[in-house]
Amino acid sequence: MKIWLFNRLTKDEKMKTAVVYDFLITKGGMDKATAILAREFEADIWTTSYAPEDTYPELEKFKIFQHPLTFLHRQGLMQTEALFRFRRMDLSDYDLILSSGDWGKHVGMRDENHPQLHFENTVVRPFYDLYPFIKSRLPIHRRQLFKLWVWWMRGLDKQAVQKIDKIICNSEVTKGRIKRYYGRDAEVVWVPVDVKRFKHRRSENFYLSVQRIAPPKRVELQIEAFRRLPSEKLVIAGPYDDRIYFEELRKTAPENVEFVGTISDGEIVDLYSRCKAAIQTSIDEDFGQVPLEAMASGKPCIAVNEGGFRISITHGKTGLLVDPPYVENLIKAIKNFGRYEFNPAACRKRAKMFAEEKWVERIKAAAREILR
Repeated sequence: MKIWLFNRLTKDEKMKTAVVYDFLITKGGMDKATAILAREFEADIWTTSYAPEDTYPELEKFKIFQHPLTFLHRQGLMQTEALFRFRRMDLSDYDLILSSGDWGKHVGMRDENHPQLHFENTVVRPFYDLYPFIKSRLPIHRRQLFKLWVWWMRGLDKQAVQKIDKIICNSEVTKGRIKRYYGRDAEVVWVPVDVKRFKHRRSENFYLSVQRIAPPKRVELQIEAFRRLPSEKLVIAGPYDDRIYFEELRKTAPENVEFVGTISDGEIVDLYSRCKAAIQTSIDEDFGQVPLEAMASGKPCIAVNEGGFRISITHGKTGLLVDPPYVENLIKAIKNFGRYEFNPAACRKRAKMFAEEKWVERIKAAAREILR
């Protein structure tokens, strides 16, 4: 029987832990979370492709076992290859496996790769609730292929989830999806926000939009709203997942919308500190870390009244939730923004409820539970 007391373990009793994540090739929330887990659990990292120049520099401190992908950045092939790479990994030498991501969970398909604690940031939404949306955007000749691929991959996804020893997740929204699509229970541990990293400065004349640029983020709603607000400025930061979608947005964007692409950690902290507010329009977001990062900077967030935004944002106090029709009501919220008095201290207090230290402690508690 394994019992983990973390801070009471001697050097010789230390648990050997593996942190497993899909790919380390961007500066995303889960890339950062992977570094946090590796640090806090003194763990090795297992992944497929790792690009040190494109992700967080702190990852270089850890021992990383790479299984580079042949089909990197080729939609469909990349994900399929990653799934099978993880299914073949041998992590039998570890006492605990902390997995996350869409494909990292598949390490648990090997019986010796356990106990496995999996952090579900989101279900594989293209296989489930976003399937009709994504399929509708594809050319007709690709829809049947997509349908067959999803049917096959969905089966493998559900198979892997049933092998996980314990599932933890980032929100009640994700917990509901896990129950709906997998029939499994999950424990909510929220997300890690490094509140100390963010700063507050006087607001300048721009709004900030941060996300991966992909169709489910509905960035076109933001662009249309600012087209009708020529005296306001929108800065959009983040890498693109879909080149065609990104090019469409860039071609149609008015002069008061600026794309800054993938920027450094320091640059994003600076933008948060100086913006009027963050803007978010994702479809039924699982939780949404951007509102909390804005709040950690003492700034509110204006978001669509869907999904996890309803949890992170307190309407009228730490941001605004807008109802459909979204473009019209987003315009109205921005026009009336000056009528609200958002208290930076109240915003930061809200963000501290999701502080990184609390997230780590909840995950350690979940790990102790499955190791007993």
